[in-house]
Amino acid sequence: MRADADDRGRSDSDPGRDPAVVGRVVHSRTLGSMVELTVLVPGWRAARSGEFAMIRLVGSRRFLPRAFSVHSERPAEAGESGTRVAFLISPVGPATIELMAASKGSEVWVVGPLGRSFDIDALSRSEIGAGERWGGAGSRLLIVAGGVGAAPFLLLLERLADRVRASAPRAAEVLVLLGFRDSPQAAVLDAFEPPLAALDALGMRARMETICEDGSFGREGLVTDLLSEELSDGDALFCCGAHAMCEAVWDLCRTREAVRAWFSLEAGMACGVGSCQGCVIPMADGRLVRVCREGPVFSGEEAFGESGHPCVVGGGGS
Repeated sequence: MRADADDRGRSDSDPGRDPAVVGRVVHSRTLGSMVELTVLVPGWRAARSGEFAMIRLVGSRRFLPRAFSVHSERPAEAGESGTRVAFLISPVGPATIELMAASKGSEVWVVGPLGRSFDIDALSRSEIGAGERWGGAGSRLLIVAGGVGAAPFLLLLERLADRVRASAPRAAEVLVLLGFRDSPQAAVLDAFEPPLAALDALGMRARMETICEDGSFGREGLVTDLLSEELSDGDALFCCGAHAMCEAVWDLCRTREAVRAWFSLEAGMACGVGSCQGCVIPMADGRLVRVCREGPVFSGEEAFGESGHPCVVGGGGS
């Protein structure tokens, strides 16, 4: 099956076509063990869910930028020029810890938005279940994420609300399944409550279920435990998280009929525009692809193939 994400990265993300700009930090919010960092970026083009930006503090000793999914967008406030772009940052290493500590007014080097996104429009172009069209009474979109993999889906919920307001084809229900390591990581849930409430106010069924590995927040277990209970024939699914979790999610998708799934895959990136070849990974058919350029979003068939994987279903970390 062809991937129903964009066929390639944005044409304007070619090397040389997306020069770095310098933005500045306008807001920082601590969400448990993570930080939501908002940067005012001049000349920013509207992002699609799943796209990312390469960012680095100006003057940092960390030579290479880091890739972060676009978490949310807001228009500039009075007296500002540009777009307020938010990134969700988890403390992985020195560079991310440095960004998490950035104070208001700090300058940030930004390239983006980049990459291949989750394609909401593709859902309305395909059939679900027994010939039912997307937007019918039984159509559902499941959003599955583990930890900081939740980052791209706040923007997705905001874009879904825009579609409802525009009377565009949409799912009858959106179900968000989020898994976390512990309660400090689960604090990011606070960011998801407003867009879910907005969808509900617009008359679209939207709900969220969460689970925590250590049981310190709500139910104990993995996000794949939730998915095994919720997944139904004909569902569409968007997923982001650790590679093992994505494989386990795909294995579950293969146990149902006519489930379509797309995954945002992780890889270390140095340039973000396909020049350095540092994020090359193999696809199921043996092709080598650059996650930053041909991805980061791939269909399940593309990434993992038609058959299951040796990993144990439910064994993916979240």
